[in-house]
Amino acid sequence: MLLLVFASSCTKHLEDLNNDPRSAITAPSSSLFLAGEKALVDVYTADNWNTAPFRVISQVWTMNTYNNITHYQFATDNPSGGWWNAIYTKVLSNLDQARGLYATDVQEPNALRNDLIITDILEVYAYSLLVNTFGNIPYTKALNRKTPFPPYDDARTVEYDLLKRLDTCIAGLNTAYGSFGTADQLYKGDVASWKRFAATLKLKLALLIADTDLATAAGKVKEAVAAGLFRTNADNASLTYDSSAVINSNPIWQDLVSGANLHYYSPAAYFIQNLQQRSDPRLLLLFTKDPNGNYSGGTAGAGNSAATLSSFSAQWLAPAFPGVILDYAETEFLLAEAVERGISVDGTAATHYDSAVTASIRSWGGSEADAQAYLQRGDVAYATATGEWRQKIGIQKWIAFANRNWDSWTEIRRLGYPDLDAASPPVGAVGRLPLRLNYPPAEQSSNATNWAAAVKALPGGEDNLSARLFWER
Repeated sequence: MLLLVFASSCTKHLEDLNNDPRSAITAPSSSLFLAGEKALVDVYTADNWNTAPFRVISQVWTMNTYNNITHYQFATDNPSGGWWNAIYTKVLSNLDQARGLYATDVQEPNALRNDLIITDILEVYAYSLLVNTFGNIPYTKALNRKTPFPPYDDARTVEYDLLKRLDTCIAGLNTAYGSFGTADQLYKGDVASWKRFAATLKLKLALLIADTDLATAAGKVKEAVAAGLFRTNADNASLTYDSSAVINSNPIWQDLVSGANLHYYSPAAYFIQNLQQRSDPRLLLLFTKDPNGNYSGGTAGAGNSAATLSSFSAQWLAPAFPGVILDYAETEFLLAEAVERGISVDGTAATHYDSAVTASIRSWGGSEADAQAYLQRGDVAYATATGEWRQKIGIQKWIAFANRNWDSWTEIRRLGYPDLDAASPPVGAVGRLPLRLNYPPAEQSSNATNWAAAVKALPGGEDNLSARLFWER
């Protein structure tokens, strides 16, 4: 496996000529940790249709020429295989290898314990992406090299175990001691920040199961709040990319600008329309005007010409634009939802909603005045916006997740809004919005017995995009 180490530059040393190319070279544990951390942000931020179709299926972006993904025809491009492989082989494998070397590289016992726990937190995040994309997944034996064909664990069991692991992580982090330092590009080794990250992730995973197990969800929400959540945008889990080396630049820039694939994508018309209808201040922060001086997007599935439409803003396409995997805006949306579900947390749904929208606008470069003016609109204000709480929160969360589209897709599946099947069905789509991704074709051939058991456990016993995961309504 190629180890990608995040660095501003690299130098070819003459002594490298003495390395035997047929022998493994031992890497420092911190480099392996960073490789896993960066790979996690990379795959989450990615836009390429062979790995991450979520920007397209959530209709924040759409495709212009090759519309397989837009039409929900995934067999040709195999995004499920790209997503699965990137997380298992680049994220989880690097983190697992790093864990095995910490005891050699870290002498202080409390710092060593913090390193192990932070690694576990990132593994929890990575597994949550897998289990909530596919359903049953290899988990307990996924990284066991003595088990080349790992069995699939039950999705519900995995989800609850992830919450349990976060309980242990939050209790075990010791803020009196350090951790990775600059090898950690999310928080520079700040243990208090990692504790807030773990608590906020716990809040998120707790509410994921709220429709099927409100009692457990409520208990976990209260525990997460007590542990200490994100409080401002400064807490965001944000990795700022390095523009001095292509491989360390933002994946969107790598694909669309350096890779010259920008013409394949345009903003989705339905997303643009929602911003325009509300005079959303994020419109000009996210997109450029089209050649006619207007904002316009492509109709999903219809085939479009990028040259005639709006494009993506300069900041969005910048090589150093940060990748964010968890943020304060989401925290406040989750707290608003918790209030609506009758879970005892401080504040009202409206105040948390206002804080969430404001945090999103500010994170894109909008002002406090922009946010306040927006929230005073009748179609935005929590008291008067259309629909019940799922719709109000769901629409604004979809907008706030403009650059976090795995979560955008997941919130559509979970809350039901926006209802793309009704409001903006893609032209030529072969079915309704996918509720999961198919298992990778390679699993069917290389791990056939365990794959078959996982498929049998799905509703209907078929590996379909329409099979509901256990938490989906």
